[in-house]
Amino acid sequence: MYKDDKEYYESLPRKRIGVAALIFYKKMLLIIQPGYSSSWILPGGTVEYEESPLEALIREVQDELSLKIVPKDLIAVDYVANTDVKGEYLQLLFSTEDLTEEQAQSIEAKFYEVKSYRFMDFDEALPLLAPNIARRLQSLQDHPGEILYLENGKQNPIALLNL
Repeated sequence: MYKDDKEYYESLPRKRIGVAALIFYKKMLLIIQPGYSSSWILPGGTVEYEESPLEALIREVQDELSLKIVPKDLIAVDYVANTDVKGEYLQLLFSTEDLTEEQAQSIEAKFYEVKSYRFMDFDEALPLLAPNIARRLQSLQDHPGEILYLENGKQNPIALLNL
């Protein structure tokens, strides 16, 4: 039994939340290679304490690439199970306004955050991306225009029910 609401809520599990952005320039997807990994991923990062997911997305892309983005829509929520060193977390994927020529030319990868970045055709980027991200993007491609709930990058069968 808990003595009050505070004790009860402090006892509940905590999950990390990650955010990522689909950023396009001339129909090419922006992907990055983070400083801590050899994998390619989408720009974004972890939501900090008392920070909204949108605030985190804007901050992370600014920190990584010195790029100010304009988020548009939430396009996917992906529950990622505890299968590796990352543990379990929720990943929120947002679309953004396409970059202008000026924005694309102003990108400055901060080496401690990002080793490299590139713009690639969507389909050509998929094999380079970390497997969980590639699955997530493939699910989006299979269901264009929908907001998806995913588990480990795949559409959950319960989400397919027309309730």
